[in-house]
Amino acid sequence: MRRIDKVYYQLLNNFHEFTLDELLSKQGSSAQEIAEKLKIERSNVSFELNNLVRAQKVIKIKTFPVRYVPVEVVESIFLKKWNLEDMEVELLEQPVDHQKKQTISTNPFELMIGAKGSLKKSISQAKAAVLYPPNGLHMLLLGPTGSGKSLFANRIYQFALYSERLKPGAPFITFNCADYYNNPQLLLSQLFGHKQGSFTGANGDKVGLVEQANGGVLFMDEIHRLPPEGQEMLFYFIDQGIYNRLGETDHKRTSKVLIICATTENPSSSLLKTFLRRIPMTIHIPSLEERSLKEKIRLTTFLLGKEAERINKTLIVHMDVLNALIHTEKFGNVGQLKSNVQLACAHGFLNNLSNKNEVELTVRDLPDEIKQDWISSSNNIERSKMISEYVNIKTIISPVVEDEMTKIDDDLSFNLYHLIEEKVGILKNEGLSETEINRYILTDIQLNIKSFFNQKTFQNSNLMKFVEDDVIQITRDLKQVAERELNCKFDRKFIHFLSMHIDAFLKRGKQIDVLSAQETDEIRHTYLKEYQVALIFKNKIQEFFNVIVPEIEVIYLTMVIQSIKSLEENKRVGIVVAAHGNSTASSMVEVATELLGETPIVAIDVPLNVSPEEIVANLTEGIKKVDEGEGVLMLVDMGSLAMLENQLEEKTGIKIKTLSNVTTSMVLDTVRKVNYLDLNLYAVFDSVQKDFIEFLDKQADVSGKKKVLVSICTTGGGTAKKLENILTAIVNKVSSEPIRVLTVSSIKLANNIKEIQKEYEVIATAGTKNPKINAPHISLEVLIEGDGERIIQQAITNGKIHSGNGPIRSNIVVRELCEENLRPHLVFLNPYHITTILLEWVQNMQDELGMILSNTVIIRIIMHTALAFERTIKNEPIAFPEDEEIDDKLEKIYGKTEKTLKPIEEKLGCKVTRDEKLFITTIFAEEM
Repeated sequence: MRRIDKVYYQLLNNFHEFTLDELLSKQGSSAQEIAEKLKIERSNVSFELNNLVRAQKVIKIKTFPVRYVPVEVVESIFLKKWNLEDMEVELLEQPVDHQKKQTISTNPFELMIGAKGSLKKSISQAKAAVLYPPNGLHMLLLGPTGSGKSLFANRIYQFALYSERLKPGAPFITFNCADYYNNPQLLLSQLFGHKQGSFTGANGDKVGLVEQANGGVLFMDEIHRLPPEGQEMLFYFIDQGIYNRLGETDHKRTSKVLIICATTENPSSSLLKTFLRRIPMTIHIPSLEERSLKEKIRLTTFLLGKEAERINKTLIVHMDVLNALIHTEKFGNVGQLKSNVQLACAHGFLNNLSNKNEVELTVRDLPDEIKQDWISSSNNIERSKMISEYVNIKTIISPVVEDEMTKIDDDLSFNLYHLIEEKVGILKNEGLSETEINRYILTDIQLNIKSFFNQKTFQNSNLMKFVEDDVIQITRDLKQVAERELNCKFDRKFIHFLSMHIDAFLKRGKQIDVLSAQETDEIRHTYLKEYQVALIFKNKIQEFFNVIVPEIEVIYLTMVIQSIKSLEENKRVGIVVAAHGNSTASSMVEVATELLGETPIVAIDVPLNVSPEEIVANLTEGIKKVDEGEGVLMLVDMGSLAMLENQLEEKTGIKIKTLSNVTTSMVLDTVRKVNYLDLNLYAVFDSVQKDFIEFLDKQADVSGKKKVLVSICTTGGGTAKKLENILTAIVNKVSSEPIRVLTVSSIKLANNIKEIQKEYEVIATAGTKNPKINAPHISLEVLIEGDGERIIQQAITNGKIHSGNGPIRSNIVVRELCEENLRPHLVFLNPYHITTILLEWVQNMQDELGMILSNTVIIRIIMHTALAFERTIKNEPIAFPEDEEIDDKLEKIYGKTEKTLKPIEEKLGCKVTRDEKLFITTIFAEEM
């Protein structure tokens, strides 16, 4: 009999004739218990048990020690099928009746650290909003990333249950607005649901989040990412309490929902004023830096208590550890503090494995960067005196026990301490010394804490911005192949890494070989199983995309599979992303780490007012932070930053390579290669450079015509196409001379702009980056907001504005954007004709009111008015809020709105209601 079968049958035998109470009390058998009965090494038993978990035959209960129980035993005793997606659980519990409603007996706000301090005002506001008659006030939570807005929203919901403003069991629904930022139709479907057949892909009726949240709370995170049309949809629902599913015209639905929004941005600049007026309560959530020392200590000790609960041991924490954790936290981020606490506890657990009852945390257990910061600080004595008012030289911290009704689910879906114990056992069995084991495990701890803590649920919508849908589709199939052939389970990171690898290969167009023949032979023989799986991948990719997959690509696929499969972490090339602007670099790095997990990467944002000395200092610090001994690749946006390479090498003593014209796609490609291809600095540099330069070279467009407008965009994708259409329309309007619009990517602009000038007379450029040549440049902002169209016309006509066949004041930019945005929403009206009519009407209104509106406002007015006519035709007008004050100023503007709209109403044969016109009037009033 095989060893795995012996282990399984022994486990079955352990629960022979068990009752429900006995099973729930014992919670399963440990690896040690089975090892003693079978007289097999515990590490080997643990290995086979985990294989049985992956085979979905055994459930893993993550107590301490870890316990296991066969699925068939649980199904027999519970008298119901086990959900095979839950092969690892925190505790084996009898299935509960989810219809049973439970109540909260303790005020949830009183449980929050800072309830009588930094959060006192926030809690007071939240209580007032929940208790406000008749149904509470909608709320907006403001605060930096990681300050606890989601937790606070959850506490608001619990308080509403506690105060009986919501019925027991009322839903709490969370929605992240960033997930559907660029897809209004899908956003509408998510919020309000859709009817079968309402759009392509709507294969059945869908219940929206508003309907799911009926009688409860809808928490909308990152509300600043909700586009204006989404905000309008929402405030209509707030006003009326009535909505339709997408595609429904004959069914009015109602829902009673308390809405809580959250944002890190300034709401006055990121949200519509009309939307903000419907969210009457704004609540500030303080950052970690804004909290008092006492609160920081309480927060840190609470997080330590949570780790003590997970370890199931008492912690003895030295004062210096608390000192370092509290005072080296610079990010205003409770999440980062939590990660640091977990790292320190994991180190301490490893150093105290022989102690069964307690774990002592000293300075040696701190993460290296925190330890060095603490050692080099001159303020430690003064800080220790301050802390000593609240803690002892050694503080004893017991496991935290929380009320199940008010407990917030933990972020981590695994128990790191069980993983440490199992690995130590395996490595000891392999004959490694304690020093070698500690070095290996500490590296593994660093990997697991950072990647698992930062890894939220991956969103395919984010991935699809960079990878084609068909690539994701085949990668899902390849994941199943790999799991079957290698007899293991992969998480969703497999989809992200492999899809990006395949996408890069398809775009690259030809192999880029950075491995020697000796290295490829070694990979084939060392990872034979993975290589055989890669050959299957090759056949499927060739068949699916009708391409030739060369042998070197099979080798790369082998490396990717092995890297994802392996738990061992090697030293990697560090990555520094530096770009001008307040958050350009941070945004790119945030996307990369969200999609591809933790990696040695840092963002250096370079605001325009920062001195050169500060830039060098920040880059030096960033390079040192990410260097793991393999050198650092700098990805920068301008040549000026690239010129610092030699200076930074001298200051840091670290080998550096630099690539200019960074984009999010380049950052993603670099992170993927660093994490999963195990290449050195020069190989990563060479591979990324070749991938992007060769891909971009294919985009060059050559024409024999003399004059050209250059359209500049980051990627040459959708935005570039729209910009090209707008510029072409302007050319057609004012010039009979053939003038070509040439679209180029800003990534290659610096290298190719001189070549463009040799072939063409560049009369103007427009787009995301100024090439700084002797021709006018119009940014996207100016093109949409201001005089961009006029400047381009003057450049084409040598300063003479030509009206063409249409009105002089016809606005091509506004027309193009309005038509495109109205097209998905209009059924009865023609987007082209209604835009033409309303453009002329807006001009009349500007004349009547003696004002000049920006393009952004004009677009908003046309969008709103066109949709008002559409709603009138459908007999679905919206009502103006009864509590909204209508003063003399508004009435005066209303009179002009009604007068100027009358000819349009007669032309279209429908009369817009007074309420709809008041909404339109409000937009004009806001701009006066």
